[in-house]
Amino acid sequence: MRRILRSLRRSRAVLVAGAWLAAGALRLLRQSVRLRMVGREWADAFHAEQGRPLIFTFWHGRLLMMPFAWSGRPATSMVSHHADGEVLSRILRRFGIRSVRGSTSRGAHGGLRAMLRAYQGGSHLTFAPDGPRGPRERVQIGIIELARRTGAPVVPISFGASGGWFLRTWDRCFIPCPFARGTFVFGEGLLVPPGADRAAMEAARAELERRLNAVTAAADAAGRD
Repeated sequence: MRRILRSLRRSRAVLVAGAWLAAGALRLLRQSVRLRMVGREWADAFHAEQGRPLIFTFWHGRLLMMPFAWSGRPATSMVSHHADGEVLSRILRRFGIRSVRGSTSRGAHGGLRAMLRAYQGGSHLTFAPDGPRGPRERVQIGIIELARRTGAPVVPISFGASGGWFLRTWDRCFIPCPFARGTFVFGEGLLVPPGADRAAMEAARAELERRLNAVTAAADAAGRD
């Protein structure tokens, strides 16, 4: 049975069909959820004034609704080398989001170079800094290195809703229930100086972690209002 399941996960037809069904279900969910944006002014003003892409970041457990946080903007996301990363990559493609393969644990250098090329080509970057396998809600240093090399601000985002479920997965993935009120909360961008040393990068990592926790708490609170 395990061999059959592995073969199915490698099947191109199964991957294509699975991505099509998942994207369709996500669009239906989006149509039923009443969305609002809070705090996006900083990111919009920076992009308008500087004309440069940004790095948007969010906890892995809040990933599900994120394609709707920057719809209409060119974006590139880093996804893992695992089989579930291939499925996610195909789903993102259906929302106009490109993807590169990499992670904080495997293929990190190749993924970082690909993200740098995407940024230089004018694409916003999206990143779950605790993925693909955790530790949950712990920022890994890769996103800080990406910010240092690009000079782009890292904008923390989270999503909450008036109703939903937390799955029993390592990241406690949150799924809003249909017809809920959903809220995206954006924080102020974090800039990492190009000459940042190890201590400065660790301080930036800890600060980004704090900001991500803050916008997540704000998104959950907004969902309860």
